[in-house]
This record gives sequence, structure tokens and C-alpha cells, in this order.
Amino acid sequence: WRNRVVDTPITEHGFAGLAVGAAFAGLKPIDEFMTFNFSMQAIDQIVNSAAKTNYMSGGQLGCPIVFRGPNGAAARVAAQHSQCFAAWYSHIPGLKVIAPYFASDCRGLLKAAIRDPNPVIFLENEIAYGHEHEVSDSELSNKDYLLEIGKAAVIREGKDVTITAFSLKLMDALNAADLLSSKGIEAEVIDLRTLRPLDTQTVINSIQKTNRLVSVEEG
Repeated sequence: WRNRVVDTPITEHGFAGLAVGAAFAGLKPIDEFMTFNFSMQAIDQIVNSAAKTNYMSGGQLGCPIVFRGPNGAAARVAAQHSQCFAAWYSHIPGLKVIAPYFASDCRGLLKAAIRDPNPVIFLENEIAYGHEHEVSDSELSNKDYLLEIGKAAVIREGKDVTITAFSLKLMDALNAADLLSSKGIEAEVIDLRTLRPLDTQTVINSIQKTNRLVSVEEG
């Protein structure tokens, strides 16, 4: 690992540029931000270099890189460290954006992101780091456990209203579904998991059943 892990100064624009250059040279870098709030310092490298190069080169040069780190609000931090950048990055052509919640999804989608030939934004959540989830033996034992990027999951079935969420807000959506159930309203909860490309078909299929949609996300 000593030749594979590079400890850098806190200069996001600089080490993001190094990682993008490494991707251009044929490596598969994973660029980690202490928090995605600091990715704003590297936005030029992410948007103008990583995301656009495949288009600008006519498909001759790609940027197979993963940008990962905690996104959204955390505990006892200021407003500068509490933003959710999911919507920002989801509107940038050339990027794939992943925001899972469950531990097995994080594993399967991160491994899929590393194998993807495109630049991928992998949004984690600092509060969710402390949450425990059940993981099956097959998921643990399979070193090649992968999940498809761009595929949502129906976590709870219902007939009255569809609730979509991702990352930490999935927990709030499930809690809301429990509360609604106690009042006789059965909500269907969809974990989007990937924001770009968005699995619109799974959402549409649910809405055709419930006729109502509530979207839950961080600000």
C-alpha cells in the first residue's frame, strides 16, 4: 500500500489535479476529500478536466476516477461544512453520482465505481458512518460483490404514496413511512442510490401505482 496511498497537503485543487492527471495516464485513482465542502476548491479540476475530457476528445481520452468523501450535514460543524452537493454534481454532464446509505450498497457501488470508465462522484455521509446495518454472508464473502450503477431499490412497498430518498435521508423516509402506517397510509420507499444516471423507470412504476410522490433530500 505504500506505493498506492499518497498523503497530500490540504490543497484540494492541487491533489485533485494530480489525481485527474493520473487517470489520464492510465491509473485508476480514488481521490478522497475530507468533506465534500472542500471539493469546491477543486471544482475546476472536477468539471473542466475530469467531466469534460471524454467529450472534448471525441471519446479518445477518458478520466476513470472516483471522487469520494462525506457530504451533507455532520455533527457539531459550522454551516460551511454542512452543505449537500448532490444536486450540484448531478447536473454536471460527464459525471456519475452515487449516494448510497446501507453498508452493503456502499461496498457494492464503490467497487462498481472503481471499475467504471467514467469519473464518479461517490457521496458518503459522516453521520451514517456510525450507523450499523445487517450484511449477509454472501455479501461479506464475495470479494467481487458489485451493484449496478443507476439502479434504485424499493426498500418498502406501499400503495398510497411514493417516497424517494438517498443517503442519510433514507432513514428519515423509512421513519416517516412507519409513522404514516400507524395512521393507515402505506408509503412505498425507494432508495435512489444513484442520482446520475437516475433510475426514473423504478420511480415511474411506483407512481403509477400510488399516484403521489414525495422527494426527500438534504438542503
